[in-house]
Amino acid sequence: MCVTNHTQGTLNEGDSSALFTNRPFSLEVINVMLWVTRQKPHVDRCASAWLIKRFIDKEAVFQFIAKESEIPKGAIGFTLSKAEINPVEGVKTTFDVLVEKYHVNDFMVRKIKDIVRDFEFNEEEPEGIQLKETLGVCYILKGLEKTSRTDDETISKAFVVMDALYATLRELEHH
Repeated sequence: MCVTNHTQGTLNEGDSSALFTNRPFSLEVINVMLWVTRQKPHVDRCASAWLIKRFIDKEAVFQFIAKESEIPKGAIGFTLSKAEINPVEGVKTTFDVLVEKYHVNDFMVRKIKDIVRDFEFNEEEPEGIQLKETLGVCYILKGLEKTSRTDDETISKAFVVMDALYATLRELEHH
């Protein structure tokens, strides 16, 4: 796949800059969907970006904006005040909402959904965490922002972590 971006020229498949952008661009020129979320992604937004890219929209491009910024026209916003996709406090994470909205029916994704929810609902009181995997996985995801220079780098690293988690859960399920 090759897409054209007026601000960056031509992006080829395998070029990681094709996955993320902090620059505005025309959605009419690029035949991919822009997904927009808040800057400084942590657990739920890292896991949600992975879910989007792996199970919902393999050609997704991500943009990170300030909490109070407008969602660009034609983009799908998540975890932003005026976004169509948002968590429901104490009931559903963004990951939960995406799984339901896009009918992701994958057993390992459901396990990951439980881990994300377990952390998001118990982060303030870790003694309430139910699953043994939760703290390790989620502390790693949370720490990615602290060890990355950009939001794009955070999400790129999160994809590696989430792919590894998915592969491990799949292997454990088959044993």
